[in-house]
Amino acid sequence: MKKLIIALSVLLVTSFVAQATTLHTPDQEFIDLAGQYGVTQENWDSGKNAKLTMQNAYRFTSYVEMENGAFIHDMGKASGLDLSRIYGHDIDGPIAMDILIRDRLNQEALVILKDGKLVDEYYWNGMSKYSTHLMMSITKSFTSMTLQTLVAEGKVKMENSITDYLPELTSSPSFSKATVQEVADMRSGIKIVFAKGKMWDDRMTNVQEWNGQNKYPELKSILDFGELVGKRTDFDTGEMYDYQCTNTEMLGMIIAKVTGKPLAEAMENRLWKKVGFSSNAKIQSNSNGEAVGSGGLNATPRDVALMMDVLVNDGKNRNGDQIVPKAFVESLLAGNKDVRSAWSKGSESKLAPNRWYKDQIRTFDIKGHKFLAFVGIHGQLTIGEPSTGTVLHFNGAQDEMQAKRTVALTFLSTIPILLDAVNAK
Repeated sequence: MKKLIIALSVLLVTSFVAQATTLHTPDQEFIDLAGQYGVTQENWDSGKNAKLTMQNAYRFTSYVEMENGAFIHDMGKASGLDLSRIYGHDIDGPIAMDILIRDRLNQEALVILKDGKLVDEYYWNGMSKYSTHLMMSITKSFTSMTLQTLVAEGKVKMENSITDYLPELTSSPSFSKATVQEVADMRSGIKIVFAKGKMWDDRMTNVQEWNGQNKYPELKSILDFGELVGKRTDFDTGEMYDYQCTNTEMLGMIIAKVTGKPLAEAMENRLWKKVGFSSNAKIQSNSNGEAVGSGGLNATPRDVALMMDVLVNDGKNRNGDQIVPKAFVESLLAGNKDVRSAWSKGSESKLAPNRWYKDQIRTFDIKGHKFLAFVGIHGQLTIGEPSTGTVLHFNGAQDEMQAKRTVALTFLSTIPILLDAVNAK
C-alpha cells in the first residue's frame, strides 16, 4: 500500500510538471489550410507573408504556453490620444499619424502607456487587445531579463566565461573566448556565415525546427550548433557589436542549465507570472522543447508594453515588486566605454551614432528623448522613456526586414513626435 501511495505521488508530481511545460506540436490542420493560400512551414516567416502569419506564427512550429500569474495589472481606461490629429512626415510631406503608422509603417497594433496607465491603443488587420503577435527579436530582451533575475540571485556572473555555465562550448573557436557579458552585448566575436538569401546560418533555424523538419539530424540541440560557430578574424572578442541570434540562444541555454528548467518554464516563473500580464503567451520551440529565445515569443501587445513599463519604473511592476534590479536598468541607460566603442563599429551606428546595445536592449537619444528599445526584425518595437514614464509598443508586419526607409521613418521621426504628443497631454 505504501509503495502504491508513493507511486501515485510521483505520478501526480510528474503530471503537474508535464502540464506546466506542455509541449504543443505544430497545428497541422491550420498548416494544411494555409497551404491552400501558398503559405507553408518553409515560407511562413517570409516578409511577403507577414500580414497573414505574424498573428498565427506559433501554429507553424512546436511551442510552449507560458501562463500568467495571480496579479494582473489594471491599465485603466484609455485617456485618449487621437492619432488623426497628430502629424508625422513621409517623403510626400505631412501625413496623419494613424495613416502613417498603419499604412506606411505596416503596423498592426500600437499601445501607449504613461506611468503604467493606458493612454490609448490601436489595432488593425483583425487584431484586438487579446490577440497574440509574433514579437521576433523582442524575445531577446525577455530572455536577457530572465537571465538578469539569476544575476540578481548570484547564480550567474556576467563577467564569467560562458564556458563556466556551458562547458559544451569549450571546443568552440569563438564562444570559448567570450564572457557572458560579451555574449549578451553581441560582442562575442562569433562569425556567422549566412545561408543564401538569409541573414543567418540555416543550420541554426533547422535545429530549432523553425521551418519544419530538421535537415541536419546530427544537430540535436542549439548547443550543438553553438560548438560549430567560427570566430571573426577582423576584430577581437569584445571589440565589435555584431547582431547575431546565436548569442541569445546561448543565453537561453545558460538559463536552462542554471535553473534546471527549460527556458520557457524559467521565463514563465520569473517574468510571466510576476509582471502583471493579463494573458498567457506562447514561445515557439523545436520538438525537444528548446524554446527559440532569440525570436519565438507570441504575446499580446499590451503585455509586451507592460514589460517595458517595468524598466521605466526602475525594474518594478506596478504592484511594487522588484522584477529586475534597478541597477540593471541604470546600467542600460548609462552604457559604458566597451558597448559605445563596439556600437561605433557596427552598421546601426550610421542611424544613431554614439548610442549602444547592452544586454539585448538598445539605448537611443534622439531629438531630446533618451529611451530604451526592444526591437524586432519586421517592425516589432517597444520604446520606454524612463524620464517621462512613457511606453510605446508597435506590432509590425513589414514585408521587408530592417528596411532603411521604415527604420529611419520610425526612429528619427515617428517616435519623437509620438513621445512629444504623449508628454504634452
